[in-house]
Amino acid sequence: MESSSHTAYLRNVWYTNDRTKHFEFETRNGSQFEYQPGQFISMDVEIDGKRCIRSYSVASSPHRDNRFDLCLNIIPHGLVSPWLFHLEPGDKIQFRGPFGAFTLREPLDPVSAFIATGTGIAPIRAMLQYVYQAPNPAEVWLLFGVRKEADILYREEFQRIARENPGFHFIPTLSRPDPSWTGHTGYVQKQITRYLAGKQGVHAYVCGLKKMVNDVCQQFLAMGYDESALSFEKYD
Repeated sequence: MESSSHTAYLRNVWYTNDRTKHFEFETRNGSQFEYQPGQFISMDVEIDGKRCIRSYSVASSPHRDNRFDLCLNIIPHGLVSPWLFHLEPGDKIQFRGPFGAFTLREPLDPVSAFIATGTGIAPIRAMLQYVYQAPNPAEVWLLFGVRKEADILYREEFQRIARENPGFHFIPTLSRPDPSWTGHTGYVQKQITRYLAGKQGVHAYVCGLKKMVNDVCQQFLAMGYDESALSFEKYD
């Protein structure tokens, strides 16, 4: 079935670090944009007479007021991301969607593990917002790998979820930490065996660059889990 076409207007935008922005959009005039957490949109942009289509995961759980978020890195010599980074509140975009099968299994498995790097956190944030619309006793792990401490996107939000839900475990890992960092270091893949080995009824949702996703999938298989224990989205 063909996806719907939508117009959305930028409500608000801000930098989350020196190369990443958080965007809040909304559809108006009764236009409904219905999607499942984890899905993505396809944005259609014309720049200097050239038509460009780019896909971006929605970074928020569905809202009743037709708001949705995106979380994007700027690619300095790219076409679309610099255009998006110059948008101001009130500007509009055209997109189609939703698309994608990277969505939550319902009901949740006994153990849910979310593993992301960089802006791969976007669809996972949407899933976690959905899971924790109200306090939830489920056992949930978030293993998030980034370069530096400033790159831990939505850190305060995830820390709040952890405070309010004892079953939620937030494990950030830095590959290029400053000397003051006292948490986990290296690539996020290093944390897989430490925290997720021997879990009964685990399902992992993995999002990030292809190498990371492939490494995590191989580790899960090596730990004795079946391929059915994995859902993943590759960003390159």
